[in-house]
Amino acid sequence: MKFSSFVNFSSVVLITIVCLLFSVTAHAQGIPTSSNGITLSASTDNPVPGETVTITAASYSFDINSATVSWDLDGKKTQKGIGLTTYTVIAPALGKKSTINISATTPEGTKYTESLVLGSGSIDVIVESDGYTPPFFKGKYPLVFQNVVTVTAIPHLANSAGKEYDPATLVYNWKKDDGTVLQDQSGYGKQSISLEGSIVPRPYYLIVTAGTRDGSAQAQTLAQVSAKAPSVVFYNNDPLYGPMFNNALSNSLRIGVQKEVSIFAGLFGFNFSKSIADDLGISWMINNVEHKELASSKSINLRSPDGISGTSNIQLSVRGVNNILQSADATFSASFEATKASTQSSAAVTF
Repeated sequence: MKFSSFVNFSSVVLITIVCLLFSVTAHAQGIPTSSNGITLSASTDNPVPGETVTITAASYSFDINSATVSWDLDGKKTQKGIGLTTYTVIAPALGKKSTINISATTPEGTKYTESLVLGSGSIDVIVESDGYTPPFFKGKYPLVFQNVVTVTAIPHLANSAGKEYDPATLVYNWKKDDGTVLQDQSGYGKQSISLEGSIVPRPYYLIVTAGTRDGSAQAQTLAQVSAKAPSVVFYNNDPLYGPMFNNALSNSLRIGVQKEVSIFAGLFGFNFSKSIADDLGISWMINNVEHKELASSKSINLRSPDGISGTSNIQLSVRGVNNILQSADATFSASFEATKASTQSSAAVTF
């Protein structure tokens, strides 16, 4: 009796271990599973409204290619045939759900079924940088090397009544295209993320997923983060109105009877504090001669020499002191005509 009891107990333990091993194997990552013998997968898990989605059916329990397959959309039969393992459907409107049903009958008469519920949603993204732009600049300047980039997600997810969820009540997951999850900046209500530019400026993608707390609605999108070098644009610095940002200077200018002109350098994308000298190295050169007295100035006053005609080349080099990848060079030429001698302004640089 004791030996018999011991054998039965061992059998129970052995059966339990086998069952556990089978359970772990069946749910291992990357192995499709389906309690009904059919696995359905969509071409995208997060379609936008109106997007074409392809549903693919597969089976590891029977030969689905020889089975008679029937597809239903929201209870209406749409296609039927032998080996029809793919089905194309249009993603529903925001807040709506579409139910796709499949049934497959083998030549022996065994029937298998499965279903998939398809929703929709979208996310708009705003990519901004902290790079400098001149006052009243209405445009959006691209991200520059070593800028801090801020990406804000504007999700569009709705309930069954069509009312969009408040973005502040959604859960956000941020990660890079290499699979790195930005855990500290992900979570409930975290629809914005800020990242410092790397010293190695490789372009990358940020992937953001937004969803409701109960998982009933979800959307995903990506934003490309690609930096460029900063730039310098020259403007006429009017003595009355200041820099004329509405009209950028071309590659050349002519100094006429006014004999003197002021040029302002608009810096785009650089990072600097109020004290430019602490963050930027500025070098003005006229005909390859550096004017160190203008080392911290964004403008230069030019005066044509008396009794001489000709052309001079003006070059500006801007270098980041702390952000070594931020640098730009810009040039223009100034032509002038011979004029009579007159009292020169001490604030102007004579060619």
